[in-house]
Amino acid sequence: MYHVTGEYAKNNFSEVLEKASTEPGGVVIVQENKSFILISQEELESWIETAELLQDKTLIADIEASHQEYHQGKVFTMDQLLD
Repeated sequence: MYHVTGEYAKNNFSEVLEKASTEPGGVVIVQENKSFILISQEELESWIETAELLQDKTLIADIEASHQEYHQGKVFTMDQLLD
């Protein structure tokens, strides 16, 4: 994450916007002991989609069950899946 002061963000707005679109996690703008995050619309939409998926109890249960099966060695090879 890229950190800047509010004054720097104001004076270098184009650079901060570019960083927000390329830096993982966006840009942290700090002003008067408060922090604000500037992220791209694409990043925001990704976070919203992730939050929505995490609310799907059936999906989470399926993921947890698959994770347990994997650790128990219950896996298939690609050949088994394609047969």
